[in-house]
Amino acid sequence: MDLSGALVRQTPVGVADLFYEQAAAKTMLEQRVQHLFGDWGYARIIPPTFEYFDTLSMQASPQLRQQLYRFVDRTGQMLALRADMTVPIARIAATKLYDQPRPLRFYYVGNVFRHEEIQAGRHREFSQAGVELLGAGTAAADAEIVSLAIETMVALGLEEFQINLGHVGYLQGILSQSELDEAAKAEVERAVDQRSDAVIAEMATGLGLPAEVVRAVRAIPHLCGGTEVLERARELAPNAAAMAAVERLEAVHSQVQHQGLQEHLILDLGEIRTMGYYTGIAFHGYAAGLGFPVCSGGRYDDLVASFGSDMPAVGFALGIERAMLVTKARARAGVDLIVGPGSSPACVQLARRARQAGLDVQVDVLDRQPSELMAHARATQARHAVYCLGASAEEGRPYLLLEGEPLSLSADQLERELSSWTL
Repeated sequence: MDLSGALVRQTPVGVADLFYEQAAAKTMLEQRVQHLFGDWGYARIIPPTFEYFDTLSMQASPQLRQQLYRFVDRTGQMLALRADMTVPIARIAATKLYDQPRPLRFYYVGNVFRHEEIQAGRHREFSQAGVELLGAGTAAADAEIVSLAIETMVALGLEEFQINLGHVGYLQGILSQSELDEAAKAEVERAVDQRSDAVIAEMATGLGLPAEVVRAVRAIPHLCGGTEVLERARELAPNAAAMAAVERLEAVHSQVQHQGLQEHLILDLGEIRTMGYYTGIAFHGYAAGLGFPVCSGGRYDDLVASFGSDMPAVGFALGIERAMLVTKARARAGVDLIVGPGSSPACVQLARRARQAGLDVQVDVLDRQPSELMAHARATQARHAVYCLGASAEEGRPYLLLEGEPLSLSADQLERELSSWTL
């Protein structure tokens, strides 16, 4: 059975066609975040869509390495599609911007690709918008990224959401008291991530962890809430590394509070999920009604150095399609104005004037009659429709406004209408 004819009319699993309202809504959200990022002093950066596999897998977790789309080019080089934007930006910063004034502030909006299980709002090709702040290792830099993540969620029209903020150094400090290898430490991370007392107890027994470590690890999933959890975290911290993580979280929370954004911030020491390269704070953003994060971010001080230039860095990324599932913002459907007939010079001139006034205008290139043009305007949700009567017009009234009962207008009357539509 020849399936080639059917396949060419379909798309592969994991990609989607967006048009009309969906495309307009996605564009609107992308424009909103770009405007916000610009207001915070971030400049746009556009990395390549594909690079060498070894580059994009740099410090990636085993899971992310498996999710990379890879292929061999005609010269035999192993390439891959980008799975996130952070690694390419780290490469650019280290190899091309190492001598620029610091810190570097960049934002991006673009598609990334991961061969992973398809979820609501997450296909195998999806759009990310985010920022990277490179060259600053301070709590103030962390707080800026967390605050901007909160402001981004607000700008997208999300009303009920929270940012769960943790620090990967807390669990790492606790585990440094043991003699676990990296594989065993990863097993502990997975158990903590499940937030199940039974799973953690079984894991601790199997690994033979010291009682002090078991006590702290079992408590981590419950260290979630306001600043009161920091005191309990201090009591459990077995060494200076774990204590430093608590102190950094306190400093970041304090600075976010100065901006009046603390109502959306939850301190969560169980927030230890990473992309493999995070070294400090780590966070996820959750919206009410959605069972998975809308955004995620954190500090990755060692990643840029992998490309040759030591540069602390912190950033976050937001999934545009996931935000579309929960945002109350809606893109306006239809254009401002449809004018016809397209063969009329007066119609073309009117369209030009209306566009100069700031309206979105379509010209009817099918030369519909007035009744047909009005029906088309309604079907496409255009706000207004005007028909240019030309030689058949009543004297001094060359335009027909197609709203309800058609209304003949003079040039001056139409100009006043156009002005009111742009308000």
